[in-house]
Amino acid sequence: MEEELKSFVKVWVLAITSLCYSYYIAAKIPKGFLRLLSLLPVISLFLFLPMNLSSHSCILATSIFLSWYANFKLLLFSFDHGPLSPPPPQLLHFISIASLPIKIKRHPPQDKPQTSFLGTIILAIKVAITIMLFEAYNYGKHLNTNIVLALFPIQFFFETECLYAVFQIPPKFFFGFELEPQFNEPLLANSLQDFWGRRWNLMSSDVLRLLIYNPFRPISKRIIGDRWKSLPAILVTFFVSGLMHELIYYHLTHLPPTWEATCFFVMHGICVDVEIVMKKKKVILIGRKWQFLNVISRLLVLGFLLVTARWILFAPLLRNGIYEKAYIEYSMAVNFAKGVLHFY
Repeated sequence: MEEELKSFVKVWVLAITSLCYSYYIAAKIPKGFLRLLSLLPVISLFLFLPMNLSSHSCILATSIFLSWYANFKLLLFSFDHGPLSPPPPQLLHFISIASLPIKIKRHPPQDKPQTSFLGTIILAIKVAITIMLFEAYNYGKHLNTNIVLALFPIQFFFETECLYAVFQIPPKFFFGFELEPQFNEPLLANSLQDFWGRRWNLMSSDVLRLLIYNPFRPISKRIIGDRWKSLPAILVTFFVSGLMHELIYYHLTHLPPTWEATCFFVMHGICVDVEIVMKKKKVILIGRKWQFLNVISRLLVLGFLLVTARWILFAPLLRNGIYEKAYIEYSMAVNFAKGVLHFY
């Protein structure tokens, strides 16, 4: 554990040093190909940094935050787009925006907003559910294996949302940033378009929209016309998201990609396209337009997400025992916390 902590610190010191270079040197180069060329060593480094770690939690955070988000933000920065453009006035602001899943509000309110009591309660409930699901693995021997594995996607959804909330605390506390929420009650989505575009992991949606979806829309418009230009752009965006998940899985397992994650996102991209076509065509379903009752549509969306996530998206992780490693690390963290509390 101590060696892994040292490795984690070394990796992030190297990452921060690279971002200092990006801020002080690369930012001074004119936007375009030359700035992109100057940032390619940093982007390449960020792709390989997670390989120096062995802890599931450390790999996951480093892979998502550096190999995906930071690299996409730097690619956008090469052409003066995205959250890093124009460069913020302070280096630490640049590093925080580049390496953390945060998005600063463009027009923050004049009065400092009060923390929503209801929002805090809901987050606390989600943390409690996540802990309960982790604890459920203690009884894995007494439960049906399929039940235990079925809990994994639910635990992942809640765990991801809680972790992102934790990573928003330092920038808010130290820099006073007003940040956009990264999740908008994703389990209340009434369509896949609603889930992926407006509720789940809005940081990944944002960088994918800026780097992939927006540039591809004019190309598809020239090919298939204005009305349906979003369909190929959506499919390409989901495909790229699948590739990034394959990279994360490679960092976690050190095994060649199985392309299951890519298949999952391409399938969901096709489903989103079908939703859009049906809405535009006003297709009649069971005597109604494409508008189910909210409760029914939410249950259908949630069920489809959980089933496909369990059997396709998370299949490589479950097959390689990643969830077991995650539970072991969780147990070690809990025991460490208990030891600290007992000491005091």
